[in-house]
Amino acid sequence: MTPTTHEHRTAIVTGAARGVGAAVAVNMSGISTVGDAARVDYGSAKAGLIGFTRSLALQLGRHGITANALAPGCVVSDMTRASARRRGRGSEEYRRSGAQSIPVGRVGEPEGIARTAPFLARPEAGLLSGQVVHVAGGPVG
Repeated sequence: MTPTTHEHRTAIVTGAARGVGAAVAVNMSGISTVGDAARVDYGSAKAGLIGFTRSLALQLGRHGITANALAPGCVVSDMTRASARRRGRGSEEYRRSGAQSIPVGRVGEPEGIARTAPFLARPEAGLLSGQVVHVAGGPVG
């Protein structure tokens, strides 16, 4: 987690230097809370970011800095295309199949996930800290 720690240290110092607090969004994956038998290593590493995020929130809250984790569900990406190939399926078939298990009936797009982070940085979200924000189209798992 060394790169993650460095990136967040930079964000914290920048926010603190401005004297207005800051918001740190830790990007992770929804796999961290539901697991995946085929990706034990990946899921375990991502799950560690939950503790990292909560510890950041506890440690930095007194400085007006919030920390939250984003947990995207199935999102159209190079990673999901690679998962489809590993399972011997086409990307479109894999996407349709994934959408069937999502309550809103569709997989996410990277832009939809990206729109969540700025909200977490807004003053209106100042009491939201130490949380895992699932951007996944509803509870899955």
